[in-house]
Amino acid sequence: MLVLLGLLGCEREERLELRAVAAGPVLVYQGWLLRDVHIFVELCRPEGPGPFPTVLLLHGGQWGPTESLRQLCRAWAGAGYLVALPHLRGQGQSQGRVTLCAEEAADLPPLFRLLQAHKAGPKAALVGFSMGACVALRAAQKAPWVAGVVHGLGPTDLAEQLELLRAAGRLEAVARREALIGGSPQSCPRCYAERDPLRFAWNLEAPLLILQAGNDPLVPVAQGCRLAAERERMGRRVYRVALTQEGEPWTKPLAGRRACAGPLTGFGPFEQDHLVLYPDLGHKTTPAMLRLVEQVLAAWLR
Repeated sequence: MLVLLGLLGCEREERLELRAVAAGPVLVYQGWLLRDVHIFVELCRPEGPGPFPTVLLLHGGQWGPTESLRQLCRAWAGAGYLVALPHLRGQGQSQGRVTLCAEEAADLPPLFRLLQAHKAGPKAALVGFSMGACVALRAAQKAPWVAGVVHGLGPTDLAEQLELLRAAGRLEAVARREALIGGSPQSCPRCYAERDPLRFAWNLEAPLLILQAGNDPLVPVAQGCRLAAERERMGRRVYRVALTQEGEPWTKPLAGRRACAGPLTGFGPFEQDHLVLYPDLGHKTTPAMLRLVEQVLAAWLR
């Protein structure tokens, strides 16, 4: 059992308790971040003295990490990264309650700080998919330890997402999300304002990679475009790229709802922001998308 200790102010001791569950070229640990609630953490890292470039990998959904994310954790560790895969509050094996991009973000800074004693590097990239993208962006606000944020297929307008669910007849999903958020957009506008990723964008000092799907039924292209526009209003340069599902340059015009992603510029330095649109993709990741993320991580954490 590996126990890492840290203090939060003078009031409460925080601990990271991990045990090894797999050995070999990739070491796998499982355990708990113990703070006001217990957060279950899976950790993958290479053998060796370290420190290792570090990634906090954040799942989407409302039920915890998928097996594909666990495989990604191991694969990135095999490539030389220390990868922490926390189960967000109220999901998977973690305690607490799901709040959809509110309380979940508070667990990430202490997790990274305690990982310093487990061979984490001085900075970490946050990689979030779907709702995990919102959590990543919120946790990274004005955080000097964040090397960059991958906002993968994440919503930037939770009220609009509810309306899309309602229009699709998914009324149980609407009721569940409103209960987790604290009400409807009409009954509790503050609940949605405090979860607004566009507001978080203004407090992110690290580079941002926005991954947007053109056929996403729950995250319209306009949401990714609005996030890029917010960064541009801050004075950030946002390079705009369109790729096929296989990662090749998109050669057709960006028409209709996809047009907001243009004009296309091609890739720039990964130290700058990027909006990468996959015009023919739904709400899913692809091998080519993950290869792009790996390229960006190498640039941010080298």
